[in-house]
Amino acid sequence: MKRYTREITLVLLVAVFTTLFMPAAPAQAFSLSDLTGTSSQNSGGSSSLLNILLALLLGKVLGTSNNSSTDMSPALGSGTGSKTVDNTGTKGAQLIQTAQKYMGVPYVWGGDTPDGWDCSGYTQYVMKENGITIPRTAAEQYNTGTPVNKSDLKIGDLVFFTTYKPGASHVGFYMGDGNFIHASSAAKQVTINSLSETYYDEHYIGARRYIQ
Repeated sequence: MKRYTREITLVLLVAVFTTLFMPAAPAQAFSLSDLTGTSSQNSGGSSSLLNILLALLLGKVLGTSNNSSTDMSPALGSGTGSKTVDNTGTKGAQLIQTAQKYMGVPYVWGGDTPDGWDCSGYTQYVMKENGITIPRTAAEQYNTGTPVNKSDLKIGDLVFFTTYKPGASHVGFYMGDGNFIHASSAAKQVTINSLSETYYDEHYIGARRYIQ
C-alpha cells in the first residue's frame, strides 16, 4: 500500500512536470516503467492501474493543448491575407484632401494661385501639388486626359461642363457620392455641388482621368 501510494504520487508529480515543462510529443514517448523505474512484470495490477491513470492524465493534457492550438489558428490567420490596394482610389482621396484645403478661396477669372483662381487654375494647382502635370485651361484638360464614362467615375477624376461657350469650359474634381468640388463663378469661391443638380446635370459633357 505504501509503495502504491508512492507510485501514485510520483506519477502525478511527473504528469504536472510534463505539462509545464515538456512538449507534447516527448511526453507521449514515456512509459510507466520509465517513470517508476520498474518493469511491467514487477508492477502487476497496480502498474496497469497506474498506466491507465497516466494515460488519462496525459491524454487530457495533450488534448487540451491540441485544441488550444487549433483555436488559435483563425486568430493568427486573421488579417494576414493579401489585400489588393486600389492605387487610383488612394491617389484620388489624396487629391480631394488637397482640394478641400482650399474651400472658400475666392473665384478669380484667370487666377491660378491660392489667392484666387478660376476653375481650371484650381484643378491644375491641386494636381501639381500631388505630382501630376495637366494643361492650364478646361478645354485642354478635357482633350488630354483619359475619357471616363459617368457610370465609372472614381474619386479624383475631373468632371467637365459646357457653360458660357461650346465645349469644355468648366471643370471640377469628382468626390464620390455624386458630388464634385470646384472653383465656382456662381458661388464666387471653391465650393461643393452635386452632379444631379439640374444645371450641372444638363451641362455635363464628360470626365477625364489623370490618375493611373
